[in-house]
Amino acid sequence: MEQITDPEYATMAFLKGLKQVDGWQDMPLTKAAQTVQVSAYPDHYAQWEQQAADLVAKHWNS
Repeated sequence: MEQITDPEYATMAFLKGLKQVDGWQDMPLTKAAQTVQVSAYPDHYAQWEQQAADLVAKHWNS
């Protein structure tokens, strides 16, 4: 169970799940995340959208 708290494992698991979602590239970010995570609080992803976009922009090609 410790794996889910490991950032590398969690990221890879999320990306693996995302690749299985048809049309994820055309979905709003929060809808794509909710489709993978199936959270009881789907609107909570929206609060992190800008921070996630900033992190990707900063580290994507690093």
